[in-house]
Amino acid sequence: MKFLIKLFIVSFICVVAIFGALGSENEWPGLIVAITVWVWFIYSLSKPKEYNSDRKIRELERRNEALIRKLEERIH
Repeated sequence: MKFLIKLFIVSFICVVAIFGALGSENEWPGLIVAITVWVWFIYSLSKPKEYNSDRKIRELERRNEALIRKLEERIH
């Protein structure tokens, strides 16, 4: 879902920047904005999500420990 939202926002910004570039005397600022937005989008897809994975691993460890405690309580 995040991918589609990012794609929609990037596409909208890029279209506005390109139309602005085509309608002005100096096209470079619009083209730079359009290219920068797409580079940011591709970079956001390719960067590793270590922070989220570390947090997920810690959450799974907490759940496992809670489950082990419940099982030990049932045994005793």
